[in-house]
Amino acid sequence: MASTHFFTTPMSTMSHLAARFELPALPFERHSLEPGVSRAQVDLLYSHCHRRHIDALNAALPPEDDRSLAALAEAGDETVRHHAQEAWNLVFFWHGLNARSVDVPGALSRRIDAAFGGVGALQYQWRQQVQSSAGGWSWLVEGPRGELLLATSAPGQAPAGSTPLLAITLAEDAYRIDHAQQRGAYFDALWPHLNWEYAQLNSEVAERAPD
Repeated sequence: MASTHFFTTPMSTMSHLAARFELPALPFERHSLEPGVSRAQVDLLYSHCHRRHIDALNAALPPEDDRSLAALAEAGDETVRHHAQEAWNLVFFWHGLNARSVDVPGALSRRIDAAFGGVGALQYQWRQQVQSSAGGWSWLVEGPRGELLLATSAPGQAPAGSTPLLAITLAEDAYRIDHAQQRGAYFDALWPHLNWEYAQLNSEVAERAPD
């Protein structure tokens, strides 16, 4: 599980009333990732897959449970943990995308150069990971010593001992309409929309957080 302080970043986007969670609004219009990612594909992942985890989480919670999504992802029972973490991961995934192309900020670009040999090298390595992983999630993370790494996690999990900067879901519902089983093409469609400013913000939030 990632550091608990990090879960405060996207949680403000998740409505919570009487221990009942609602599907948060997307940070962009559903058609705005086209042509690489179609509106139909966004609808499948957002309106069906993401909503399914929210509904399952709500069904598993007693009315008096007022824990946050972050707390449920860490300390709930197995069913609650799974759906809470998937719901959190999907919020994080959506916020890691942008309708327009975003340049890698200078500070983050220099760190990518040091860790991977450049943005192009990161793109190649990340694509390889997305293609070869069995499922779950693929992440760009900040390791315990502040180093940039690529990581994977199973469905319903976050990368342990690290701070997530960006995430890519490997669920079939994220790409099967547009790209069938071609995960490489799916990654290529997402790459121009990765929100590097969000990645930089997540790193800065982690640096400011108390130990």
